[in-house]
Amino acid sequence: MHSFNPLVKVFDNDESAAAASMTLSNRQKFKQVSPPASLYDRLERLGFDQLRRTKRFKKLKQKQYEKAKKDEKYEQRQKSDVHYKLPHLTFYAGAKAASSFPADTLLEVGFVGRSNVGKSSLLNALAETTIVRTSDKPGLTQQLNFYSAGSKFMLVDMPGYGFAHAEEEERESWLELIDTYINERKALKRIYVVIDGRHGLKVADLEFLKELDKKRVKFQVVLTKCDLVVLPTLARRLMVVENDIRSYRHAVRDVLAVSSKSQAGINQMRKEMLSLTGHLHPAKDKPSRDKEHE
Repeated sequence: MHSFNPLVKVFDNDESAAAASMTLSNRQKFKQVSPPASLYDRLERLGFDQLRRTKRFKKLKQKQYEKAKKDEKYEQRQKSDVHYKLPHLTFYAGAKAASSFPADTLLEVGFVGRSNVGKSSLLNALAETTIVRTSDKPGLTQQLNFYSAGSKFMLVDMPGYGFAHAEEEERESWLELIDTYINERKALKRIYVVIDGRHGLKVADLEFLKELDKKRVKFQVVLTKCDLVVLPTLARRLMVVENDIRSYRHAVRDVLAVSSKSQAGINQMRKEMLSLTGHLHPAKDKPSRDKEHE
């Protein structure tokens, strides 16, 4: 069986210098990315309008606003989506071996990411309650945890693939478990790959995405902690990541941006998950909100 091996290469002195030079070059290229006004509009409607802004951004926003006022659909675009709610999520099963996987009778969506990227906080935000323990210590998830969304679908929390503080034997065991799940699970609808929005895709992430693509697994990138960057940086990050995954045939082209802290983007992600699993219905117990963040 071919196992995932998203391990970051250790550079010697010469390679480190070359890598540092490349990083500098990448930073310069990143600053040259010029997001369109439509992307800023999209991020603001998701709830990221409270992020710190640059002077250049303010000038762009003024031009965008003046142009938008002439559009008869402007007011309609400013209205936020109704609130979407996932079915009540409860812990269903934990599996440290393939023999412990529950029967795949419902559609499943998986969540995976490197250690400490905010995956547990994201799951709690989506559920609107605490279903997963959070910790500053990386690698807390050490098995596949299955959560039932009522009788509608399963949400699967997978171990991280960074394994910064795991023993070699544990690391190999987790990689094999993830590999087996992805290879054999017929009900798997999509894997959400959780990435720290402050840093974007790293080597281990790209290796993991490459393996998913080889296995023809549909996946979508989710940028977390997006409240910790300024709005122009977030817009650039989205453009760069979407460009980085263009070559993967099984990648969902749209990259999601969320903040578990401010709730920005969370409602939209719930909506997309419900649509993906065939259960898209607005919640009736909460009124519409002008913004997705608190």
